[in-house]
Amino acid sequence: MSVNDTEWLQAQNSVLGAALIEPDLVPKVIQQTRSADFSGPCQTIYNAMRTLFQNGAPVDVVTLASALGNEYRDYLAQLMQIVPTTAHLDHYIALCREQAKVMAAKSIAARLTVAESSEVIRTLLDEANGLMVDKPALRITTMTDALKSFYERHSGSVQYISWPIRELNDRLYAESGDFILIGGRPSTGKSAFSLQCGWHWASSTKVGFFSLETNAAKLFDRKMSGETKISMDDIKRNTISQEQWTRVGAMSSEIISKNIELVEAAGFTVADIRSVTMMRGYKIIIIDYVQLLQSSGANRTEQVTNISLALHRMAQDMQVTVVALSQLKRKSDDSTPDNSDLRESGQLEQDADIIMQLTLEKKDDPDGNRLLYITKNKEGTCPMIALAFDGKLQTFVKAQRTGEIVNKYVADGKKARRRAGEATRDENQFSLLPEDTNVPFQ
Repeated sequence: MSVNDTEWLQAQNSVLGAALIEPDLVPKVIQQTRSADFSGPCQTIYNAMRTLFQNGAPVDVVTLASALGNEYRDYLAQLMQIVPTTAHLDHYIALCREQAKVMAAKSIAARLTVAESSEVIRTLLDEANGLMVDKPALRITTMTDALKSFYERHSGSVQYISWPIRELNDRLYAESGDFILIGGRPSTGKSAFSLQCGWHWASSTKVGFFSLETNAAKLFDRKMSGETKISMDDIKRNTISQEQWTRVGAMSSEIISKNIELVEAAGFTVADIRSVTMMRGYKIIIIDYVQLLQSSGANRTEQVTNISLALHRMAQDMQVTVVALSQLKRKSDDSTPDNSDLRESGQLEQDADIIMQLTLEKKDDPDGNRLLYITKNKEGTCPMIALAFDGKLQTFVKAQRTGEIVNKYVADGKKARRRAGEATRDENQFSLLPEDTNVPFQ
């Protein structure tokens, strides 16, 4: 939509005139526009109209003239004469908002040309990004509409975001627009786990991995280790054998097909991440990690609060799944983690749709199993899953428990006997152990 200053003024006049002709339209105008969508005398009239409306007073020529002074009486009368019909109010509102953005962007561009520091430039760019965030439209759903939508949404198959750990698919219903947190203390493997998730998602959608502390080369080395089964020791020492190089070559096409991009994001703000996400068309983004993002605020709690609010808003506005890693507070005990362990801000706990926390199963065994706790799940249960971590290959798999292994052997044995046509009279002698028997397999 392209308009000029004259058309913008005509649109402003038409919006205000329509509201004066039909007072029932005032709530719609107030809800769908902002003061910044108007300029000059029109902005003064709009602000007065909004104040009267918020105070419960009638909004008409008489009340506005009383609030603004007699010098506005003739102008208000002209506004009512300008508008031939109120039927095109939605079009007039759209013109006002569009041209207001254009004028604000031009103002920012002019200030950028005289900016004298990178900090000022960053602030102006954040302001420019903010122009792209529309005021949320009013959406009201009747029960008729809701029931119709229910039939449409649930009569066919549904596809949620899948996870590299199969057991998570039965518990988590993650989708576009969700804000997901993965918490963990240093060296628990949260970066490796999130990178493994991103690699998995990149088979079907475009993923952006924003790393605020690790460069792209190191991240890629970790994934190459897991995908080609070349140990990190060989990769770090450059002792890759010819057979291993052959393996790399054989997997090149598969690796290149992964639709994931590694973004070195040290010093980034949420606005920076929003800009890159829009430019590159990411559908899922991973941020490693949230406490390293830059933000305004008097202290760290206020800064992280602002970051959390901005990420949550970004996920909903852009319908992008945002997965953010978070550090946890240090604790002296081995108690089960809860959401209050997230560092710096309770806002993270409030904003997140799903929260996972990764801990060591045994505090004094950094090479041992990890426990993945789901500590918040708005639309499902909150289980704990034991994961085995292979540090040399930087990969996670579900840890095998004694009960699961016995169950598998018993089930496999029954299938083998049935295939061989053997009698099954002794099957009742086998009793299955519970799958969650909490005894590590030795």
